[in-house]
Amino acid sequence: MNEKKSLASLRHGTIITLAFFLVFFALGMQAGAEGITITQIDASRLLSSQSVRLYLDVDPAPGQTAPEADCITVAESANGTDWTEVPVRSVSKSANTDEGISFFLLLDNSGSMWDGLDGKPSEDTENIRINHAKNAIRSFVEELSPVDRAGLAVFNTNLKTVYELSADSSGIPPALEGITKPARDEAYTELYGSVETTLNAFGEEGRRKALIILSDGEHFPFPPKGSTVTIGNAVDAAIRDGITCYVVNFATSGDVELPRIAAESGGLVFNARNSDELIGIYNTIRTNIQSEYALTYTASMLSGDKRYVRVSVKDSASALETVRYYYAGNVLGSGAAAPEAWMALVALIPLALWVALLFFKLERQTSAAGIQLLYGAGGTTTKAYELTSALTVIGGDETADITIAGNPAMKANAATIAFDEGKGLYTITATSDLTVNNKPVKTKRLEPGDVINMAGTVVVFDDKEKKPQARKKSK
Repeated sequence: MNEKKSLASLRHGTIITLAFFLVFFALGMQAGAEGITITQIDASRLLSSQSVRLYLDVDPAPGQTAPEADCITVAESANGTDWTEVPVRSVSKSANTDEGISFFLLLDNSGSMWDGLDGKPSEDTENIRINHAKNAIRSFVEELSPVDRAGLAVFNTNLKTVYELSADSSGIPPALEGITKPARDEAYTELYGSVETTLNAFGEEGRRKALIILSDGEHFPFPPKGSTVTIGNAVDAAIRDGITCYVVNFATSGDVELPRIAAESGGLVFNARNSDELIGIYNTIRTNIQSEYALTYTASMLSGDKRYVRVSVKDSASALETVRYYYAGNVLGSGAAAPEAWMALVALIPLALWVALLFFKLERQTSAAGIQLLYGAGGTTTKAYELTSALTVIGGDETADITIAGNPAMKANAATIAFDEGKGLYTITATSDLTVNNKPVKTKRLEPGDVINMAGTVVVFDDKEKKPQARKKSK
């Protein structure tokens, strides 16, 4: 009996402690939003133009106006301690409204979402949680601007994309109607894995991106202990891809770990009890994003994979400051700090790439598609190749169609570039670690000017002038 009382007391104390932590955490996030918050860092053009774009949520003190552009300064650091101020290229207060926002809506479709608002089974369709969520999403997409983009996926035991990210969101309401109650084995909640997969597949670049996660419960995969994905995996994906995550808890309690992805990606956590509150939350997210500043600055090109950014806003009335980090990658093929002898090379690589690509295009106006190689690990030597085959293997071995010599880190067959004659598209598939525009990828459709890094060798893709005629025979 005493043992049972002790266990009960321990559980009670744990619950109280956890509740206090959640309240404190939520208050901390809301307080952080009152001032200045970096909501997104877009480093997709870092290698090609040495530029980084920040999105800022600036909330001036009561009675004060929004700060002017000349009040904003930016600094970068490789360690979070030693800072270098960098030039600010542009500041816009209307970029997200003018350019549009990409919203991806991730909706919980586990078994509990088909219960009533009180968490108990219900036969009243107007009381069921999933129907309230559908109503809110339907209302949200109807209010999107013509330049916005939206997509929808649902998750339970598995993840399913029901509407691909598109400028035409008119197909989302019909897609909502096709969401049905899951079978028993499908009714679990693979929360973390679904978030990570959705983030990795987001696929948008050069614009404001937001993932809105609506769930009524905790991470509970099938089998209960079979998932290896952690919230840390999802957080890392959000930061690496520059995507802000907003968490909507549609229950009396939510997942304990999920608020972390909102806090670290520049988003917020909301609690909702019905469709009216959900509608208000979705609208709040959209209007908050629309009111953000978009700021572009010249990166410091410090060595290393991880880079810290500090934004300061100082005027006569106040002084605000915030710090976040992003993953810059390393054109030398290593996440470790580069020797000082390489630092000048790192800073010059974007310019070298631009110049090389310019001359490459001038030299081959009537030739086939091609790539320009810059040997970052072995010097600044460049070489141009044409892609005249339907399938081109790139690697360090002599049997590859394009052999990259002098780079010991290059695998024998590092990647393949395939040409789809029917669609007129080129796709790169990695057989080793590589990045495209500073983002790790396995497969990606190539666009003109894409910058690919394979073990420190930088590859610039240029689109076709002539189509490949036949598949090249293997050596």
